[in-house]
Amino acid sequence: MATRKSVPILVQTGFLGGGKTTLLGCWLREPACASAVAIINEIGEIGLDDRLARPVLDAALLIESGCACCEASEDLAGALESLFWDRLHRRIPEYGRVIVETTGLADPAPILRLLAERALIAERYHVEGVVCVIDARLGASQLAEFAECRAQLDAASIVILTKIDLAGEAELAATRAAIGARRPDAPVLYSRDGDLPCADVLAALAHAPDAALPEAAPAHHTPDVTSAFAAAPDGADRATLEAVLRAALDDFGPRLLRMKGLVRPTAGADWIVVQVAPDHVMRFSTLSPGAQDPPSGLTVIARDIPAGVIAARLRDRLARRAHVV
Repeated sequence: MATRKSVPILVQTGFLGGGKTTLLGCWLREPACASAVAIINEIGEIGLDDRLARPVLDAALLIESGCACCEASEDLAGALESLFWDRLHRRIPEYGRVIVETTGLADPAPILRLLAERALIAERYHVEGVVCVIDARLGASQLAEFAECRAQLDAASIVILTKIDLAGEAELAATRAAIGARRPDAPVLYSRDGDLPCADVLAALAHAPDAALPEAAPAHHTPDVTSAFAAAPDGADRATLEAVLRAALDDFGPRLLRMKGLVRPTAGADWIVVQVAPDHVMRFSTLSPGAQDPPSGLTVIARDIPAGVIAARLRDRLARRAHVV
Protein backbone atom coordinates (compact mmCIF):
# COMPACT_ATOMS: atom_id res chain seq x y z
CA MET A 1 0.00 0.00 0.00
CA ALA A 2 1.36 3.42 -0.94
CA THR A 3 2.23 5.74 1.93
CA ARG A 4 0.46 9.08 1.92
CA LYS A 5 2.83 11.96 1.43
CA SER A 6 2.80 14.56 4.19
CA VAL A 7 4.04 18.01 3.16
CA PRO A 8 6.15 19.91 5.71
CA ILE A 9 5.03 23.36 6.83
CA LEU A 10 7.65 25.81 8.06
CA VAL A 11 6.06 28.60 10.11
CA GLN A 12 8.06 31.82 10.06
CA THR A 13 7.09 34.44 12.63
CA GLY A 14 8.60 37.54 14.21
CA PHE A 15 7.69 41.09 15.16
CA LEU A 16 7.11 43.99 12.76
CA GLY A 17 10.15 44.99 10.72
CA GLY A 18 12.37 42.17 11.93
CA GLY A 19 13.38 41.04 8.44
CA LYS A 20 11.08 38.06 7.82
CA THR A 21 10.38 38.92 4.20
CA THR A 22 14.04 39.59 3.41
CA LEU A 23 14.89 36.09 4.64
CA LEU A 24 11.94 34.52 2.87
CA GLY A 25 12.80 36.15 -0.45
CA CYS A 26 16.33 34.75 -0.23
CA TRP A 27 15.12 31.29 0.78
CA LEU A 28 12.69 30.98 -2.12
CA ARG A 29 15.59 31.40 -4.53
CA GLU A 30 17.63 28.57 -2.98
CA PRO A 31 17.74 24.92 -4.11
CA ALA A 32 16.46 23.83 -0.68
CA CYS A 33 13.21 25.69 -1.39
CA ALA A 34 13.03 25.16 -5.15
CA SER A 35 9.63 23.45 -4.85
CA ALA A 36 8.32 25.51 -1.92
CA VAL A 37 5.15 27.59 -1.83
CA ALA A 38 4.96 30.60 0.47
CA ILE A 39 1.76 31.77 2.14
CA ILE A 40 2.26 35.32 3.32
CA ASN A 41 -0.10 36.86 5.84
CA GLU A 42 -0.14 40.66 6.00
CA ILE A 43 -1.99 43.30 7.95
CA GLY A 44 -3.20 46.17 5.83
CA GLU A 45 -5.36 47.07 2.89
CA ILE A 46 -2.65 46.54 0.27
CA GLY A 47 -0.17 43.65 0.36
CA LEU A 48 3.52 44.20 -0.30
CA ASP A 49 5.48 41.29 1.12
CA ASP A 50 4.33 38.76 -1.48
CA ARG A 51 5.75 41.01 -4.22
CA LEU A 52 9.07 41.37 -2.40
CA ALA A 53 9.39 37.67 -1.60
CA ARG A 54 8.24 36.26 -4.93
CA PRO A 55 11.05 34.55 -6.87
CA VAL A 56 11.22 33.94 -10.58
CA LEU A 57 8.50 31.30 -10.25
CA ASP A 58 5.13 32.51 -8.97
CA ALA A 59 5.31 30.78 -5.60
CA ALA A 60 3.85 33.27 -3.13
CA LEU A 61 0.23 33.50 -1.99
CA LEU A 62 -1.11 36.45 -0.02
CA ILE A 63 -3.60 36.52 2.86
CA GLU A 64 -4.39 40.13 3.71
CA SER A 65 -7.71 40.04 5.56
CA GLY A 66 -6.19 40.11 9.03
CA CYS A 67 -3.99 37.98 11.26
CA ALA A 68 -4.01 34.24 10.56
CA CYS A 69 -4.12 33.71 14.32
CA CYS A 70 -7.60 35.24 14.51
CA GLU A 71 -9.55 36.99 11.72
CA ALA A 72 -7.81 35.23 8.83
CA SER A 73 -7.52 31.73 10.30
CA GLU A 74 -10.13 30.34 7.90
CA ASP A 75 -8.29 31.98 5.00
CA LEU A 76 -5.08 30.18 5.97
CA ALA A 77 -6.87 26.85 6.33
CA GLY A 78 -8.61 27.40 3.00
CA ALA A 79 -5.33 28.26 1.26
CA LEU A 80 -3.67 25.06 2.49
CA GLU A 81 -6.66 22.92 1.56
CA SER A 82 -6.89 24.53 -1.89
CA LEU A 83 -3.19 23.90 -2.47
CA PHE A 84 -3.71 20.23 -1.65
CA TRP A 85 -6.65 19.82 -4.03
CA ASP A 86 -4.98 21.82 -6.80
CA ARG A 87 -1.91 19.65 -6.50
CA LEU A 88 -3.97 16.43 -6.36
CA HIS A 89 -5.82 17.37 -9.55
CA ARG A 90 -2.60 18.59 -11.20
CA ARG A 91 -3.77 22.15 -11.58
CA ILE A 92 -0.45 23.25 -10.08
CA PRO A 93 3.00 21.60 -10.03
CA GLU A 94 4.13 19.41 -7.16
CA TYR A 95 5.37 21.36 -4.16
CA GLY A 96 7.62 19.94 -1.48
CA ARG A 97 7.20 22.45 1.33
CA VAL A 98 4.95 25.27 2.46
CA ILE A 99 6.39 28.30 4.25
CA VAL A 100 3.82 30.31 6.20
CA GLU A 101 4.98 33.82 7.02
CA THR A 102 2.79 35.32 9.73
CA THR A 103 2.11 38.99 10.25
CA GLY A 104 4.39 40.85 12.62
CA LEU A 105 1.53 41.00 15.11
CA ALA A 106 0.54 37.32 14.99
CA ASP A 107 0.45 34.93 17.92
CA PRO A 108 1.62 31.60 16.44
CA ALA A 109 -0.14 29.43 19.04
CA PRO A 110 -3.64 29.53 17.49
CA ILE A 111 -2.09 28.96 14.06
CA LEU A 112 -0.33 25.83 15.29
CA ARG A 113 -3.55 24.53 16.82
CA LEU A 114 -5.38 25.15 13.56
CA LEU A 115 -2.75 23.20 11.62
CA ALA A 116 -2.95 20.31 14.09
CA GLU A 117 -6.73 20.14 14.45
CA ARG A 118 -8.08 20.80 10.93
CA ALA A 119 -8.66 17.26 9.63
CA LEU A 120 -7.43 17.55 6.04
CA ILE A 121 -4.47 19.72 7.00
CA ALA A 122 -3.39 17.42 9.83
CA GLU A 123 -3.64 14.43 7.49
CA ARG A 124 -1.77 15.90 4.53
CA TYR A 125 0.67 18.33 6.18
CA HIS A 126 2.92 18.43 9.23
CA VAL A 127 4.65 21.33 10.98
CA GLU A 128 8.41 20.87 10.76
CA GLY A 129 9.12 23.84 12.99
CA VAL A 130 8.54 27.46 13.95
CA VAL A 131 11.24 29.99 13.13
CA CYS A 132 11.10 33.20 15.15
CA VAL A 133 12.88 36.20 13.60
CA ILE A 134 14.08 38.84 16.08
CA ASP A 135 15.84 42.14 15.36
CA ALA A 136 19.19 42.00 17.21
CA ARG A 137 19.01 45.71 18.00
CA LEU A 138 15.43 45.96 19.21
CA GLY A 139 14.71 42.46 20.48
CA ALA A 140 15.19 43.15 24.19
CA SER A 141 12.86 46.17 24.22
CA GLN A 142 10.26 44.49 21.98
CA LEU A 143 10.16 41.38 24.17
CA ALA A 144 9.61 43.57 27.20
CA GLU A 145 6.92 45.70 25.56
CA PHE A 146 4.87 43.55 23.19
CA ALA A 147 2.82 40.47 24.04
CA GLU A 148 3.01 39.35 20.41
CA CYS A 149 6.81 39.27 20.48
CA ARG A 150 6.80 37.13 23.62
CA ALA A 151 4.21 34.76 22.15
CA GLN A 152 6.30 34.40 18.99
CA LEU A 153 9.39 33.50 21.01
CA ASP A 154 7.42 31.07 23.19
CA ALA A 155 6.32 29.14 20.09
CA ALA A 156 9.75 29.06 18.45
CA SER A 157 11.66 25.91 17.56
CA ILE A 158 14.64 28.08 16.67
CA VAL A 159 15.41 31.81 16.75
CA ILE A 160 17.07 33.85 14.03
CA LEU A 161 18.70 37.08 15.13
CA THR A 162 18.68 39.48 12.18
CA LYS A 163 20.57 42.70 11.42
CA ILE A 164 23.49 41.64 13.60
CA ASP A 165 25.78 43.73 11.41
CA LEU A 166 23.81 46.80 12.49
CA ALA A 167 23.57 45.96 16.19
CA GLY A 168 26.02 47.26 18.75
CA GLU A 169 27.64 44.89 21.23
CA ALA A 170 25.40 46.08 24.06
CA GLU A 171 22.22 45.72 21.95
CA LEU A 172 23.16 42.22 20.83
CA ALA A 173 24.04 41.16 24.39
CA ALA A 174 20.76 42.55 25.74
CA THR A 175 18.72 40.74 23.09
CA ARG A 176 20.56 37.47 23.68
CA ALA A 177 19.99 37.81 27.42
CA ALA A 178 16.27 38.51 26.93
CA ILE A 179 15.91 35.45 24.70
CA GLY A 180 17.88 33.27 27.09
CA ALA A 181 15.82 34.37 30.07
CA ARG A 182 12.59 33.31 28.40
CA ARG A 183 13.70 30.46 26.12
CA PRO A 184 17.08 29.10 27.20
CA ASP A 185 16.40 25.92 25.21
CA ALA A 186 15.90 27.63 21.84
CA PRO A 187 18.81 27.36 19.36
CA VAL A 188 19.86 30.77 18.00
CA LEU A 189 21.10 31.43 14.46
CA TYR A 190 22.36 34.73 13.02
CA SER A 191 21.65 36.65 9.83
CA ARG A 192 23.05 39.72 8.07
CA ASP A 193 20.67 41.09 5.44
CA GLY A 194 19.10 37.70 4.75
CA ASP A 195 22.39 35.83 4.33
CA LEU A 196 21.32 32.78 6.39
CA PRO A 197 20.65 29.87 3.98
CA CYS A 198 17.40 28.00 4.38
CA ALA A 199 19.38 24.76 4.31
CA ASP A 200 21.06 25.84 7.56
CA VAL A 201 17.68 26.62 9.08
CA LEU A 202 16.26 23.23 8.10
CA ALA A 203 19.34 21.49 9.52
CA ALA A 204 18.91 23.35 12.82
CA LEU A 205 15.22 22.44 12.92
CA ALA A 206 16.07 18.78 12.47
CA HIS A 207 17.96 18.88 15.77
CA ALA A 208 15.71 21.30 17.66
CA PRO A 209 13.57 19.98 20.52
CA ASP A 210 9.99 19.11 19.64
CA ALA A 211 7.56 21.77 20.79
CA ALA A 212 4.36 20.83 22.61
CA LEU A 213 1.05 21.81 21.02
CA PRO A 214 -0.02 25.10 22.65
CA GLU A 215 -3.12 25.12 24.81
CA ALA A 216 -6.26 26.57 23.29
CA ALA A 217 -6.42 30.25 24.20
CA PRO A 218 -7.21 33.59 22.57
CA ALA A 219 -4.40 35.18 20.57
CA HIS A 220 -2.11 37.54 22.46
CA HIS A 221 -2.47 41.04 21.02
CA THR A 222 -1.26 44.39 22.26
CA PRO A 223 -4.33 46.65 22.60
CA ASP A 224 -4.80 49.80 20.51
CA VAL A 225 -2.69 48.64 17.53
CA THR A 226 -4.39 49.60 14.26
CA SER A 227 -3.56 49.81 10.54
CA ALA A 228 -4.67 52.10 7.73
CA PHE A 229 -3.80 52.84 4.10
CA ALA A 230 -2.59 56.22 2.85
CA ALA A 231 -3.08 56.60 -0.91
CA ALA A 232 -0.25 58.41 -2.70
CA PRO A 233 -0.86 60.59 -5.76
CA ASP A 234 1.30 60.49 -8.89
CA GLY A 235 4.22 62.84 -8.52
CA ALA A 236 5.34 61.55 -5.13
CA ASP A 237 9.03 60.98 -5.87
CA ARG A 238 11.62 59.73 -3.40
CA ALA A 239 12.56 63.20 -2.12
CA THR A 240 8.89 63.92 -1.45
CA LEU A 241 8.45 60.60 0.34
CA GLU A 242 11.50 61.13 2.53
CA ALA A 243 10.31 64.57 3.61
CA VAL A 244 6.75 63.44 4.35
CA LEU A 245 7.78 60.29 6.18
CA ARG A 246 10.35 62.14 8.26
CA ALA A 247 7.69 64.64 9.30
CA ALA A 248 5.38 61.78 10.33
CA LEU A 249 8.14 60.18 12.39
CA ASP A 250 8.81 63.49 14.10
CA ASP A 251 5.10 63.97 14.80
CA PHE A 252 4.21 60.52 16.08
CA GLY A 253 7.49 59.03 17.34
CA PRO A 254 7.26 55.59 18.99
CA ARG A 255 3.51 55.40 18.38
CA LEU A 256 4.31 54.78 14.70
CA LEU A 257 5.30 51.10 14.52
CA ARG A 258 5.59 50.48 10.78
CA MET A 259 5.12 52.10 7.38
CA LYS A 260 5.54 50.28 4.10
CA GLY A 261 4.16 50.36 0.61
CA LEU A 262 4.55 50.84 -3.12
CA VAL A 263 4.48 54.37 -4.52
CA ARG A 264 4.36 55.20 -8.23
CA PRO A 265 6.07 58.48 -9.18
CA THR A 266 4.41 58.54 -12.63
CA ALA A 267 2.21 56.17 -14.62
CA GLY A 268 4.24 53.25 -15.98
CA ALA A 269 7.36 54.05 -13.93
CA ASP A 270 9.06 51.61 -11.59
CA TRP A 271 7.53 51.43 -8.15
CA ILE A 272 9.33 53.02 -5.22
CA VAL A 273 9.34 50.42 -2.45
CA VAL A 274 9.12 52.13 0.93
CA GLN A 275 9.88 50.40 4.23
CA VAL A 276 10.09 52.05 7.64
CA ALA A 277 10.78 49.57 10.44
CA PRO A 278 10.22 50.11 14.18
CA ASP A 279 13.74 51.56 14.40
CA HIS A 280 12.39 54.37 12.14
CA VAL A 281 15.14 53.84 9.56
CA MET A 282 13.77 54.49 6.07
CA ARG A 283 14.70 52.08 3.30
CA PHE A 284 13.93 52.60 -0.39
CA SER A 285 14.28 50.31 -3.40
CA THR A 286 12.56 49.89 -6.76
CA LEU A 287 10.28 47.25 -8.24
CA SER A 288 9.21 46.80 -11.84
CA PRO A 289 5.50 47.21 -12.68
CA GLY A 290 3.49 44.01 -12.79
CA ALA A 291 0.40 42.72 -14.56
CA GLN A 292 -1.86 43.52 -11.60
CA ASP A 293 -0.44 46.58 -9.89
CA PRO A 294 -1.94 47.69 -6.57
CA PRO A 295 -2.97 51.25 -5.70
CA SER A 296 -0.07 53.56 -4.97
CA GLY A 297 0.28 54.22 -1.26
CA LEU A 298 1.52 53.26 2.19
CA THR A 299 0.24 50.96 4.91
CA VAL A 300 0.58 52.48 8.38
CA ILE A 301 0.62 50.47 11.62
CA ALA A 302 0.43 52.44 14.86
CA ARG A 303 -0.35 52.05 18.55
CA ASP A 304 -2.05 54.35 21.07
CA ILE A 305 -3.31 56.52 18.20
CA PRO A 306 -5.59 55.52 15.31
CA ALA A 307 -3.50 54.64 12.27
CA GLY A 308 -6.14 56.42 10.21
CA VAL A 309 -5.11 59.73 11.77
CA ILE A 310 -1.53 59.21 10.60
CA ALA A 311 -2.66 57.96 7.19
CA ALA A 312 -4.82 61.05 6.66
CA ARG A 313 -1.92 63.34 7.46
CA LEU A 314 0.35 61.41 5.09
CA ARG A 315 -2.23 61.67 2.30
CA ASP A 316 -2.62 65.42 2.79
CA ARG A 317 1.11 66.09 2.87
CA LEU A 318 1.80 63.88 -0.15
CA ALA A 319 -0.97 65.56 -2.13
CA ARG A 320 0.26 69.06 -1.29
CA ARG A 321 3.89 68.34 -2.12
CA ALA A 322 3.07 66.41 -5.28
CA HIS A 323 0.88 69.31 -6.43
CA VAL A 324 3.66 71.77 -5.75
CA VAL A 325 6.07 69.67 -7.79
